[in-house]
Parts: sequence; structure tokens; C-alpha cells
Amino acid sequence: MGAGNIGALQKTLESFNHVVDEIVYGEMLIFDDDIAAFYKLRERYNIKSIPFTWNYLFENGFSSLLNALASVASNDIVLYSNTGEAIEKDNGIVEIVSSNPECNVFYFDHAEDKHRWARCYNRKELSWGGMIHEELGKEEDYRPYHKMIYRMMDHEKDMDSPFKAKVMNDLKELVYFQQYMNIIDFPERLGNTNEGWIRFASENYDSFKKRLNAKGDRYKAIKGGDFRMYMNDCLTNPEFENERFESSIQIEFQGDPKFLGKK
Repeated sequence: MGAGNIGALQKTLESFNHVVDEIVYGEMLIFDDDIAAFYKLRERYNIKSIPFTWNYLFENGFSSLLNALASVASNDIVLYSNTGEAIEKDNGIVEIVSSNPECNVFYFDHAEDKHRWARCYNRKELSWGGMIHEELGKEEDYRPYHKMIYRMMDHEKDMDSPFKAKVMNDLKELVYFQQYMNIIDFPERLGNTNEGWIRFASENYDSFKKRLNAKGDRYKAIKGGDFRMYMNDCLTNPEFENERFESSIQIEFQGDPKFLGKK
């Protein structure tokens, strides 16, 4: 899924081209030149492009979008990857998955971040849940494979246009801050949201609300789905030009690779 970063997307597509026989892409692109570049990629790769509104993640969250994408996949075994992620070391993804039908979830890792990402799974048996930092539902019939199927590496996001990079960062902040607030405002939607994020959202709720309101018309625009209003504020508001985005353990921003010790 993505609203931009076509250069980084191409690197991801190239990395996984030998592993998958279909790409399902959640298309939320907002710049005309990115849309034109994406159409060229669709011609080169077997991409099933699914359009979403530009503020879909803000309104519905990540789990909703990931489940929507998985629902239209041709295969039962699917693998979710973010734009810019690539395979550093393939341990035999296809062979492992195809020879272990008793397992319905497989994980990969990262050379520097020791977390295990469980993102390859049977879409007929597992689904995404949680309002932020989504996870596959372990309350379902969760049968994991015991070793990593590949090691992931990160490509930097597109930085050829500082303005585009700022817009991507702003949208990411709007989405994440709103989802954190939704944890507190709509507890009935929690699902399998990790308890740690619930505490974090509670402790920082007032800060998120203040920072969202400070975005003024951009916050109003994404709540109302008014893209023209949003872009107009990005182009004309001097406060947007001065806004800074720096990585933390909660959000990784474009152009700042220091997240979790990444080089």
C-alpha cells in the first residue's frame, strides 16, 4: 500500500519478483507524476491495483486495509511487505512455505532490529487485527513455522522532492496520531491491540490531540476527505514549511533512518 515513494516501491517489487506470482497494491497515490510512474510499473509486474481513498488509513486503520488487500489475492498464502522493504537473504521462502502445509504463518527478521515479523500467512485462516501496529490474530488457529524464511532490509524512501517527503511525513503523522487517539475514544474496536500501545496512547492522548489540532486545515481536510483543502494548506501555510518530523519508537519518518538503530 502507498501514497507515494514509487522509487522505493520498484525496489521492493524487484526484490520479491522471484517469490510471488501476483502483487496486490493498495493505491492511494496523490501526485500525478507518481501515478504515471506507477502505471509503468503495472505494465512490468503482475500488479493487481486496488484503489483506496487518500484518507482511508486515517478513517479505517491499517488492519482494515491489509485485510481488504488480502481478500482479493488469488492465492491463499500471502505475504505483506511495506514499500521499500526488500529481501536481504532468502532462506528458501517458496520451498519452506510449500513444504510445510501444517503451518499457516511464517516470519522474517532484520539484521539490526531483532523483532520477528509474522507477515506471510494463510489469508483463509488468519486475519489482521488491532488498531495500531497491527498483528495477525493469535486467537485464531495460529500455527507458526519455527524458523525465519528470509531476512529483510530497508531501502530509503524517495527523497528527490523535499516537498513530497514532507507531505508523506505529514500524512503518516496524521494517520498514526489519530489511530492512537482512537484506541482511547473507541475501546470497543481494540481487538488484539497490544496492551503496551494502549498504555502509550493513554499517556500521550492529550499530546496527540494538541498536535493534530495544531495542523489546522490539514487535520480538518483529512477528517472531511477534502484533498484540495489539504494540498492547499501544504502549499501555502508557512507553518507546514517549518514543521519537523523526527523518528521515534512510535513512528519512522521519511528521510530519517535512525529508527531502531538502522543505518
